[in-house]
Amino acid sequence: MSKRRSALAAAIIIVLIVIVLIVYGVFGRGSNSRTATVTRGSLEATIETVGQLQAKNPIAVHSSVNGTVKLVAVSPGDSVKAGDVLVQLDRAPFDDAVQAAQNELANAESALNLAQLQAGGNPSDEQRAAVLRAAQNLDAAHQELQRAEDQIAATLILAPSDGTIVDVQTAAGTPIGQGSVAVDMANLNDLSLSVDIDEIDVPHVTNGMTATFRLDAYPGTEIKGTLTDVSPIAKTSGGTTTFPATVTFKAPDGLVLRPGMNANVSIQTAVRSNVLLIPQSALRTVGKRTFVTVVHNGTQTDKEIQIGLSSGGQVEVASGLNEGERVVVH
Repeated sequence: MSKRRSALAAAIIIVLIVIVLIVYGVFGRGSNSRTATVTRGSLEATIETVGQLQAKNPIAVHSSVNGTVKLVAVSPGDSVKAGDVLVQLDRAPFDDAVQAAQNELANAESALNLAQLQAGGNPSDEQRAAVLRAAQNLDAAHQELQRAEDQIAATLILAPSDGTIVDVQTAAGTPIGQGSVAVDMANLNDLSLSVDIDEIDVPHVTNGMTATFRLDAYPGTEIKGTLTDVSPIAKTSGGTTTFPATVTFKAPDGLVLRPGMNANVSIQTAVRSNVLLIPQSALRTVGKRTFVTVVHNGTQTDKEIQIGLSSGGQVEVASGLNEGERVVVH
């Protein structure tokens, strides 16, 4: 009899344990799980990236002659007016060239006078040819003198317009070649923001979308702009593929902006207004189907739902739930 009683007692205990587990599964799990309420609101999908300020129409000021820099008259950040001297080259070699051209011109004038004198009033064909050659040599000497004088003028590299010096690419005592950039200028009232959009995000962006950014130099100021010029051609750097784009904007008053300043950028790709929202952590995905667990009066029920846009940990519920219902979050 004792063995029968022991076996019966063990069976009763097992049954009780099963009952407790069932009750906990039905009632206890719902009361202890974290839940969230299905609410109605707005959802904005954004792409986060970084950018850098750049001049819309930068000006590279070149040297038009070969020479040696004697003086650099500006520094980065200086404001200049059109015609201001930016860089001065050593003009000594050019003065020598002008002197040589002037001597050559004087010789050519003398040669022409002599040829004309020798030709007299009834010149031969040979004398006429000599006069013509002397006249051509004189014209060439005039042109050479003009070139030499133009080169002297070019030893002063001048600002082509009003602007601000962004970079100086030369220094006193260094040689500079014809066509080499001496100074970079920009209009600091005409800047844009250069951004790189990840290849994953490119299908979701189009020109005209709203973009906001905060400069590292002014983290407390949000600047609003418009996405433009999304490039159809990718660039790859360090194994990452991105597409260049531009954000145009109007600078707020009181900010001193400079090309090269860095920014954190948000591009608004979509907006959903007055939609049902739940935390993304409430979702369970099985294949291509999406489910949530709804809690009602302590009872949990799985429901299949259709979702829409997601952003910032929130997801739009297109169908399957009603406002005010509570769902389990994981």
